Amino acid sequence: LGFSVMDSTELLSYILSAICVIVGILILWGDEDYIVPASGRSLRLPCSFLFWVLAAVFWAMAVVIDDEEENL
Repeated sequence: LGFSVMDSTELLSYILSAICVIVGILILWGDEDYIVPASGRSLRLPCSFLFWVLAAVFWAMAVVIDDEEENL
């Protein structure tokens, strides 16, 4: 099979990226309201943005791992 640790880390990064995108979409267009009691403002957009930034970070990690594999 020849499945190395780098391959599994790259795959895990892509999977986590996809999960973060899906969670961000579910939070943004979901039915739940995430209201801060003190200010009355919704956390829906900031939480979605946070998960999308995490998705970009995981995607970038996977791309860097892929590039390192090609340069070995």
